[in-house]
Amino acid sequence: MLKNLSRSSIVKAHKRPAFLIPAKQLSTIRKSKMAPEAKSDRPLTLISFDVDGTLIESVGEKSNYLHKQAFRVGMKNVFNIDEDIDCIKHHGSTDPLILIKVLEYSGFKREEILSKLKDVEAEMVNYFLSHKDEASVGLRMLPGVKNLLQHLKSLEDVETCLVTGNFEPIGWAKMQELGIYDYFSDPHFGGFGSDHCSGDTIDTWKDRSEFIRIAARKCERLHGRPVTRHFHVGDATADMLAALNAEATPLGVTTGAFTKEQLEGCGEGVIIVGNLADTDRISNVLGVAAPAKAM
Repeated sequence: MLKNLSRSSIVKAHKRPAFLIPAKQLSTIRKSKMAPEAKSDRPLTLISFDVDGTLIESVGEKSNYLHKQAFRVGMKNVFNIDEDIDCIKHHGSTDPLILIKVLEYSGFKREEILSKLKDVEAEMVNYFLSHKDEASVGLRMLPGVKNLLQHLKSLEDVETCLVTGNFEPIGWAKMQELGIYDYFSDPHFGGFGSDHCSGDTIDTWKDRSEFIRIAARKCERLHGRPVTRHFHVGDATADMLAALNAEATPLGVTTGAFTKEQLEGCGEGVIIVGNLADTDRISNVLGVAAPAKAM
């Protein structure tokens, strides 16, 4: 069994966001924040969001700079190679599967890669968090994202989270530096590249499907209530296939690398919303209350 990733001790525990707090301590904190023991039977609507290409986009010559640097440093420190992840096609994949593909491309055997994968993850996360003030370099929040997240957080019986191939601390650090971390449901949760890795570098969407299931289970455990409606918002065919497989409703945005036709081609039930700029329209698609109109 691969060893667990040890969390960075850069920030003092009492000031740490949820993704930096050790699991045992986080469990205690979450229990203290949860509602009284008598739990509502009202079902929850869960809306999970992909990150890259959905909430944010890469821009300029230094696109997604810090994340790519973290990959480079992680592989250098563990495997002693200096390689850029752009040597392979990786859009819509997950951090651990990208590592496997790049390292295999560089000549390493699968067995050795898997045995050291958590070591690379630890190096990547440590580097990223040590340089967190650069997390927004080459990244830009997409139109409407902040308003939509703010609105969804204001609604009862609606929870929002991340479902992304990013390692969890990296995904949340991006949200922090772009100013939208606080607009997700609290306590923060989701499904991440650090939660699961099958090693399947062909049908990479299958891992993302497991992330969606993991996010729903975390939500139910946190709130003691069933998730009966789950929407997953993403820009990649992997997001659409994963959502369908996990019995969530896929909402496709065309703000990434894939076209409307490519996303729709993933199967019946895919809903294309184009982008997240119109909070009223997205609320209608989600079947939740729209923002109140100013008088």
